[in-house]
Amino acid sequence: MSGRQTTPFPLEGGRAGDGGGAMSARLAHGPVPTGVNRARRLRKDSTVAERLLWAELRKLKLNFRRQVPIGRFIADFACHASRLIIEIDGPVHGFPEVAARDLERTAWLQAAGYRVLRIPEKDVRNHLNEVVERIVAEMAPPPSPTLPPSRGKGAVRYLVR
Repeated sequence: MSGRQTTPFPLEGGRAGDGGGAMSARLAHGPVPTGVNRARRLRKDSTVAERLLWAELRKLKLNFRRQVPIGRFIADFACHASRLIIEIDGPVHGFPEVAARDLERTAWLQAAGYRVLRIPEKDVRNHLNEVVERIVAEMAPPPSPTLPPSRGKGAVRYLVR
């Protein structure tokens, strides 16, 4: 890869400024001082895949929020009730340095008590129904632990003579 990165085409999941440069390098490290303002901008400049998935999540009324500041990061979609974060990964996430930042981000979010579901942007565009089914399955609460067998209601506990 050369020293200069090219900006991804918007239909391939990129946003203005995602192709590298001083702005993305500055925002990728450390706390984001204007997290709310940046989240608002990202909501307005959402990718095609994010718009498709957002429309489906809204139809199902799953209580997701989009472009949510959590700590120093901004999650693509978050459901605080089920502690689930969905990240849509575009082509830029294939670069080793971006993948390393994704691992750090996922580890931080998991330490904060969230489950992180990373979905390739291409899957959202090509297999939207399967992606939504997977998200719904992830939102289901985990099965309760198995309880010991009961003695049944009305069973004689003690034999009285």
